[in-house]
Amino acid sequence: MRVLSFIAVLLTLPGLAHGAVESARSPAEVSFARRSCFLLYEIGVGERRREPDSACDLRVTPGSTFMLPHALFALDAGVAAGPDETIAYDGTGDVPDSSRRDHTLASSLQHSVIWYHRRLAERMGAARERAYLLNAGYGNMDGSGDPASFWLGDSLAISPDEQQTFLLRLYNDQLPFSRRAQAQVRDMLVQPPGVILNSRGTHNFAAPWPAGAVVSAKTAATTDLTGHGVRWIVGHVRRGAHAYVFVACVVGPPAMGPNVAIDLAAQGLRESGVL
Repeated sequence: MRVLSFIAVLLTLPGLAHGAVESARSPAEVSFARRSCFLLYEIGVGERRREPDSACDLRVTPGSTFMLPHALFALDAGVAAGPDETIAYDGTGDVPDSSRRDHTLASSLQHSVIWYHRRLAERMGAARERAYLLNAGYGNMDGSGDPASFWLGDSLAISPDEQQTFLLRLYNDQLPFSRRAQAQVRDMLVQPPGVILNSRGTHNFAAPWPAGAVVSAKTAATTDLTGHGVRWIVGHVRRGAHAYVFVACVVGPPAMGPNVAIDLAAQGLRESGVL
């Protein structure tokens, strides 16, 4: 088990200093007419796309996109042995069909298995969860809510800008955790060709992809503290010598389609010539 200490990590990437976390807005500061943000950053080059800028510093619940750093925390802390760590489903809860079976850490990311990450949270404990959030500099770093759901419309919040910062640190091995754990999380996020997997099944994603393209992603569809719907997709694309991170977030009525962020990202990646 690694001994944690809070450290401030200043990024060398343009415009992505850790201090940007402090300037992000909270949901209470913004009118919740439907708002969206799409970000695209080419690693080693710089920002390629930001639409619209006005919504990209809006903090909302991360929902199941938090499973990405949560898997990293669990691996680094040793509470999960590896991507194949299996936890048995106990048969309880109102969960999607895809969650009604035993899952590994890898499949919990693919299918957004909430009960699996609640079990990881029990193993981590509230104090260690908060320490890891601080060490990672993830969003508002607030794990003070319900230990079983602080990332699901509770205390934890993050903006698209902050999601992009976290992804860039992950894909540049700049997070203050073991490189092995970071590599394992990156591997677990890789998607099958042409599609995105989540709790609702398999979804077309800008298919067909160019030859050799590899897409990694994590989605979320949840509700925030104000009762509004929040839809996310965060991810990475590699094509030959080029690599990109992307973030799409849509906030609006709770009944809006679950795939609106997936569709927004697919459109943005297509229009930018990435896929």
